[in-house]
Amino acid sequence: MGEQSELDFAYKYPFSKEARDVIRGLNSNSIDQRQLERGKGRVEKALHDGNLDYVATSYDPAKVESIVEYVYARMLVSGMKNSIYLQRYAAAEARRSASALEMDTTDNVTKVLLELGFEASMSGDGFSMRFVDYLRFEPSADGYALVNQKLSGGMVVLDRHRFIRVMETAICKSILSGLPIDPKSVPKVVIDLSRNIRLPVRKATERPTGVSIGWIDRLLATPIPDCRHRTVNLILAPYFITIKGMGVEQATQAISGYIEMCKTANPDTNITDKYIRYQCEYAKAHGMHPLSLKRARVELFSSFDSSFLEEFEAKATPSATAPKGAA
Repeated sequence: MGEQSELDFAYKYPFSKEARDVIRGLNSNSIDQRQLERGKGRVEKALHDGNLDYVATSYDPAKVESIVEYVYARMLVSGMKNSIYLQRYAAAEARRSASALEMDTTDNVTKVLLELGFEASMSGDGFSMRFVDYLRFEPSADGYALVNQKLSGGMVVLDRHRFIRVMETAICKSILSGLPIDPKSVPKVVIDLSRNIRLPVRKATERPTGVSIGWIDRLLATPIPDCRHRTVNLILAPYFITIKGMGVEQATQAISGYIEMCKTANPDTNITDKYIRYQCEYAKAHGMHPLSLKRARVELFSSFDSSFLEEFEAKATPSATAPKGAA
């Protein structure tokens, strides 16, 4: 593959090895303020729209700028220290790359598969993949359950469009696996700018009357060492589904990102995406609302180490001087 094609591939799939090679080739250790601002715009669009547009171009400088913009965007969203924003950003980047895949060659589809760590083969007008890989990356949208798919010799057979949707989930997981970036590796000017990122405005319907849910945002920035199954069940699934109004797939990915972060406090967990998805579907079917902080203290967090609990409650409880209604 020639240099031109390598750059095009990197532009379409900025999470790829080719994109990292482009960045290394620039050999720049200084902050490009203009590109940093473009990265900020990329994060804001991802958080507000849940989508980033892929636009085909033959203009090489624009491709390079987009790749650099992606690098800054990753640092900026990491600086926000919020697992919800990390997930929403990664999902938007995955959708952008999936849009490129829809129009790309089979050779490039195969190359992206190698980046993602699983294999598939052409099957008529579509692709065949191992069912164990399908279960890893199965979209939760209607019609994607394994029982609804065509199986042949232990392989799941999908048309191209549906296969690209599976790849989109895999891309999102791949991007998330590299986030957040260690704050020690992020320049202070980037951290400072991350605090000025314009956030989506919360709709009034996202907060049920009489229930304070601001503490859950603070929970999502705090890795917890235990009680994570019930936290998913009683707090996070109802929060993302009922309060935030997310779809099952988006909520599942957001919670999965939080569970990954919790492994920094205690890596021992058997929570799977399948379990998370089930809890999200249950919350949706029953219109569940999350526990209040008062009930969570008693039902979930009372068994935590006292020093951890004191630190968490200090973050989660509004100060005495906070305005009325603050969460």
